[in-house]
Amino acid sequence: MKSVNHSYQNPICLAKQYRHLIDSGEVKNQTDLAQKLGVSKIRVCQVLSLLKLNDELVEAVEKIGDPMPTRIVTERILRKCLYSPEICKAILSRISNFLK
Repeated sequence: MKSVNHSYQNPICLAKQYRHLIDSGEVKNQTDLAQKLGVSKIRVCQVLSLLKLNDELVEAVEKIGDPMPTRIVTERILRKCLYSPEICKAILSRISNFLK
């Protein structure tokens, strides 16, 4: 049987790509980006909200690379970090152990 190699898009890299598309003028705004991608505006807002995370966490997630070899972090858990310093600390620890 053939093994399947999975790769996962880094959520911070995705958020930065979205931000670049808007800032560069390639799309007018979040609504325009959502239409171009075929997703809801809420989905675009969710992804962009990751850029509000503290700098230390953003840098740590970026160091994982894109694509990520495993699901070390997910967008959903990163969004929870926006509201919970405890989750943020746990994720930072998890990433730091992975990068060793």
